[in-house]
Amino acid sequence: MGRALRILALGLGGTLLVLLLIAAAFLVEAHIEIGRVTPPLPEWTALAGELAVAEGPARIAYVETASQSGEGPATLGHVAFLLEWDDGRSFLVDAGMEREQAIAFGRMTELAFGSDPIDVHGSVAEQLGAATRRIRGVAFTHLHNDHTGGLPGLCAALGRPLPLFQTPWQAERGNFTTSFSAPHLDAADCVRRQRLSGGPLYPVPGFPGLLVVAGAGHTPGSTLFFARVRGRTWVLAGDVSNFMANLRENRPKPLVYSLFIVPEARGRLEEVRLWLRDLDARPDVTVLVSHDLDAIEASGLPAATLHALSSLPRTPRRFP
Repeated sequence: MGRALRILALGLGGTLLVLLLIAAAFLVEAHIEIGRVTPPLPEWTALAGELAVAEGPARIAYVETASQSGEGPATLGHVAFLLEWDDGRSFLVDAGMEREQAIAFGRMTELAFGSDPIDVHGSVAEQLGAATRRIRGVAFTHLHNDHTGGLPGLCAALGRPLPLFQTPWQAERGNFTTSFSAPHLDAADCVRRQRLSGGPLYPVPGFPGLLVVAGAGHTPGSTLFFARVRGRTWVLAGDVSNFMANLRENRPKPLVYSLFIVPEARGRLEEVRLWLRDLDARPDVTVLVSHDLDAIEASGLPAATLHALSSLPRTPRRFP
């Protein structure tokens, strides 16, 4: 009996060792892959010149699909950003999550970080109602499932093709953390992928005044969005940092998170943080990270809710 137990223990130990080696191989591969992605960051003068178009977006708002307190210094939000032009066309950056996805994500965060229960507010399509039909294009700051989960529901509400714009970096490069968004993209039967051309500035065809910059650092395809709305440049920075205070003070994410949970290129993220911090210090620029709901609300950016787009404030305010 003792010999059998020893054999069983050795077998279990060997299996555990193999599993740990496989996990380590995935992590090493992910770190090597993301460490190789260092697209150039443009100068402000180039950005400002390309953003200065008369027919650029007229309004910008956010859609809050879920929120959760208890992790970090601010409320963790799961939002999408909506840009609208004077002719009624809208463009969506990120898609948040559907209700069931948000509940599952919230439970995981509760377990892992001791967060409060998640508050689920509804998908983008649910909150925008008939205004969803104005959306003519979509893009993602990066391909993690808490940013892509609402895409299938958006397709169901639209019932027509929807172009998904991606930089070559996002279209071609990924790692195991971005693979979890694949089911959302596959289930979104309305999506027609369009690869952007240019670089380091990528204009979005059909949407004047909307510029894209490849950021990397968080994922190989992490992407930044720039739009000038009535005299203010808004920068949608995704998950370069989880909280604006950390970006402004150049504080990195926890080492355990960047090494093991979401493999990141910490040196590249610092480069992007410092670049964005300098931009945010300009009097006519506001940088927003995706998950800092308190900073998004404080920025004066209005919330887009059911049928509310036509009444959005047209003069955004600078947040403190």
